[in-house]
Formats: sequence, C-alpha cells, structure tokens
Amino acid sequence: MKTLKSRIKICAIACFLPAVFIAGRLFYLQTFRHEELLTKAEKRVYTQTVPDTVRGKILDNKGVVLAESLRTYFVAVSKKNVNKKDALFDVLGQALSVSKAQLNKLWNSKGNFFYVKKEVTPLEYEKLEELINKERVRGIEIEPHYTRIYPYDGIAQDILGATNSRNSGLSGIELMYEDELARRTKSKRVKKARRGGIIYDKEQTEFLDIADVYLTIDSLGQYYAESTLKKYAEEYKVKSAFAIVQDPETGHILAAASYPALDGRSLPLQFVYEPGSTFKTIAVAAALDSGAIKPTDRFSMEDNKWKVDGITIRDHQKKPSLDVKEILEVSSNIGAAKISHGLGARTMYSYIKKFGFGVKSNISFLGEPSGILREHTRWKPIDTAKAGYGYTVAVTGVQLVTAYSAIANGGTLMQAHLIDKIKFANGMEEVLSKPSKVRQAISKKTSDQLKDLLVSVVENGTGKGAKVKGYSVAGKTGTTEKMAQDGKYQRSAHIASFCGFVPAYKPRFTILVVLDEPERALFGAASAKIFSEIAAKFLTLYAVEPDEETR
Repeated sequence: MKTLKSRIKICAIACFLPAVFIAGRLFYLQTFRHEELLTKAEKRVYTQTVPDTVRGKILDNKGVVLAESLRTYFVAVSKKNVNKKDALFDVLGQALSVSKAQLNKLWNSKGNFFYVKKEVTPLEYEKLEELINKERVRGIEIEPHYTRIYPYDGIAQDILGATNSRNSGLSGIELMYEDELARRTKSKRVKKARRGGIIYDKEQTEFLDIADVYLTIDSLGQYYAESTLKKYAEEYKVKSAFAIVQDPETGHILAAASYPALDGRSLPLQFVYEPGSTFKTIAVAAALDSGAIKPTDRFSMEDNKWKVDGITIRDHQKKPSLDVKEILEVSSNIGAAKISHGLGARTMYSYIKKFGFGVKSNISFLGEPSGILREHTRWKPIDTAKAGYGYTVAVTGVQLVTAYSAIANGGTLMQAHLIDKIKFANGMEEVLSKPSKVRQAISKKTSDQLKDLLVSVVENGTGKGAKVKGYSVAGKTGTTEKMAQDGKYQRSAHIASFCGFVPAYKPRFTILVVLDEPERALFGAASAKIFSEIAAKFLTLYAVEPDEETR
C-alpha cells in the first residue's frame, strides 16, 4: 500500500513539475523578457509605412487636370519569408513582366530584402494579389505609394514644375503651393499580411487635408502656343524663345510657352531682355497722353544720323521726315529717340512706371524679376533718347504683354494673374484671379489713337506678317542687339519680337512672341508670323467673330 501511495505521489509530482516549470518559464518571459518579446512579435505582425502622401491636383481654367497623384506600389521580396522560390518567381514574372534572369540576378546580388519593381500600376497590383492568393506564396512585400503624373505629356511643364521621389514639390507651381497641395503625415503602424501586402485598419484612415490649384491657363491654348513656338524655334534655330497670351480685360494669362521647356523655368515670366522697338509704342503712348505730340506731328530724320551726347543714332529709311504713324510703321530709331528725348527723362520715366515696368508684376511666380529701370535722375540725354526705342531698360515678357493689354483695353493696367483659385478639401474656394485694376496708365483717347497707329504698322509697316485673315490686328515688331559681357552690343546676336492684340478694336487676346538669337531670322517679322498662327488658333478656340467690317 505504501508502495502504491509512493508511486502515486511520484506521478503527481512528475505531472506537477512540468506545470511548475512552464509557469516559471512564462513568469520569466512575461516579467523579465516582456519588452524584448513584444518588440519581436510586433516586428513580425506590424510594420511602419512610409508616409503615403497624395498631392492635390493642378488644373487649367476649365477644370482639365494637368497634374495629379496616381496610386502605385513598390514590390519587394523578403528572402527569409519565401516558402516557394520557383512559384514566387513565376508569380512576379506573370504579374510584373519581370524575367526569371532578372529575378535570379536580384536574388543572388542583394541581401535579404530587395525591390523587384517600383511604381507598379493598380492593374499590375490586382493581378499580383490574385496570383499570390492562388499560388499561396509568401515573402512578397507590397508598399503603397503615390506617383505624380502629368497627363498631357509635359504641357505647361515649365509652369507646373516637378516633384521628387518623396512627392515633394521641387519647382514651379508644385513648389510654390507645396503647403496647399500636400499635407505631410507621419508614418503609420500597420499589420502585415502573411503572404505580403499590408492590412489597413479603417480607423487609421485620415482625412486628406489637401487642396487643388486651378490656373488661368487654357490647356488647349497652351498646347497650341507650345507646338507653334517649338516648330518655328527649331526652324529658326533659336537659342531660346517664348510666347505669352493674356486676356487684356481680366489680366488672366491664358498661355505661357517656353522653348526649351524646363521644369519650373518659365521664360515669359522670368527672362529679362531689352525690348527694342516694341517699346517705341510706350514712348509714343507717353508723348500722346502727356500732350507733348499729336499723331500728325512730323520729325526730321537728320539725314539718318542724329547725335546725342556725341553718340550717333542711325536709321535705315531714306525719307527726310516722318510723322508719328510713319515712325512706328518703319520702326524709326531716330523718330522714337526724338519723341522720348523731347518728352524728357522725368516724364518718360513716369510713364514707363505707369505701364508697370521696373517692378515685379506680382504674378506670384518663383524667380520673377523686376526687370531693369534706373532712376531718371541717373539718366543722361542719350539714355532718355535710347529708352524711346527700347534700350537702357530691360523688361520681362509678362510686363510687356500687360502693358500692351493696357493699350488694348482702353488704358487700364490690369493685375496679371496665373493662379485662378484654390479649392480646399472642405469645399471652400479662395479665388485669386478677380480682375484688379492697378492704375490708369493712359487715357481712353490715347488708347484709341494708339490702336489706329498699331493697326497701320500691321497693315502697311514692319508687322505685315502678323495679319490674321478676317481680323484686325494691332502690334509692333522689335529687334534688339544683345549686350555681351564686356558691355558692348553684338551685331551677330539679336532678340526678335512682336507684341500685339487681336481683334484690334475689340481685343480678346494680347500676345507677345520673343525669339532669342535666331540664326535664320534676324528681324521681328519672324516673331510676327508666329504671333499670327497663335492668334488664329486662339480666335478659333474661343469662337471670336471676324471683324472685317470694322476694318
């Protein structure tokens, strides 16, 4: 009996000892190694996602999307979790169109973790998920990302700018409106699926506090401007070129094309140059508006050589005298110089300022310069004379086109606008393009006189290439010698330009075209031809009725 009881005690102790050991082990693990084991467990079940950043859209003035974020995925392999290598290779090959040779190379040359393909499309992702579940393979890691895409193949890319691999703005509108387009979120802890991918918790879904940015640009008009500019820029072998189209009544920029087009480098808004003969219009406007001259006044051409401060200003025409209309038609340097010189430095300077030169246009584009305009107190008589034909002053494209828009709309300098509005996620809108009058640059009477003069330039003078069938066109050509680093002007390096508006008497579009160092076309007539083509396309796009009767 004692033997039996002893045996039962021994058996009981034998059964109890493992439980004691297990309990002790659990106590040890839960008490002394709790943090360590919890961390290991969480690493197996959870992971930290990279910030899954979506950006707001950039759209044109009609709501056409110019930039948006597309959901894509990064697909990687964790070798230690792979259960069937051959099946894994088959799945990745079928879903992502990656060869076995490529996969083998990655497998053998990389460590435990390596990326197979980045920017996997949603369609590829769906196929991959289907095959993973079907073949029951493990070891594939899938990370969601957002990729910035520009649907219209680079249209307005110089304005839109670019983003980096982390979806942050690098240049242009993308950088300027970074705060509105993107809201940075911290990394999140999410569950990992057994066969790859991420299990998202609905409670972790965050409200996307981002905004969409609308431009005043018309995407179709922008395309026409860019394609036309590119065609002629390549034909004339230019160093660079730009075209800008503005609504003269609202100040809205409808197109701004650069050649070559580089992310965030908008030549119409950033390029500074001496405007040459397109500035003669400003000199004549100042003189007419101040009452210093009348359209019928005549000026001696001084045998085509006129000296100021010992410097000779020359002309190419042979007429002994020209009236104001003829000065603009033949683009006489002496005539424009005499008008500006007679007006005086102070008055000429004041009108240049009235037209918006010498200060930034406040169009709010990164890197926009103010141009170059020295105080009139520092001008010599030759400076005043040369300002009349577009030297000693440097401008930007947006400044010049906005000044011509003032002439077109009856004399009012309007604020130029590139951004139409910002639409926030909560439905609120901030309108930035409300037409805004800066100042009255000239009177309506002066504006009407200038329209007649500039129409004559296109009908009878140097701007004949700007004609558009069925429409009246007003404008002025310009050709400028570029200044070298030594301060001397180069006869072999020119800037050719044309600025004008159409229809002349009921203007809908003000257009400026500038060619920098064209090899095969030296004069403004080349730019006038480009103006004509862009104008014709915009008139058709906006269904503007011909005004031949007005003419």
